[in-house]
Amino acid sequence: MDTLTVPTRLTLEPRESMVLEHRSGVLVTCHAGCVWLTQYGDSRDLVLNAGQSHELVPASSTVLSSWRGAEVSIAHAPQVAGLRPHTSLFQRLAAFAAPRAGRRVSEALDGRVRVLRVG
Repeated sequence: MDTLTVPTRLTLEPRESMVLEHRSGVLVTCHAGCVWLTQYGDSRDLVLNAGQSHELVPASSTVLSSWRGAEVSIAHAPQVAGLRPHTSLFQRLAAFAAPRAGRRVSEALDGRVRVLRVG
């Protein structure tokens, strides 16, 4: 998928996971249920409930998981006057290395989980 001008809606079945490969600035919105986000290179795990969104920065692979099922949309985050969120030097360096490492993660999980590639 080259662009996400229109949000892509996805349904995660109970106890299903998928890998999202992307560039920086992808917005994940939870519409129903609850989704757990684990982003490569980020020590935090985030849980989104229905009605919540999170922009994935820096660019890296992210695992989306749901225990009871969830409906989410994936889209490029809107830019406000061309501004991007502030990122530290460490985050920028991690973003530089993350695409290679993220591809290894996706390749290792290929066939076991769905992989969505966002360009």
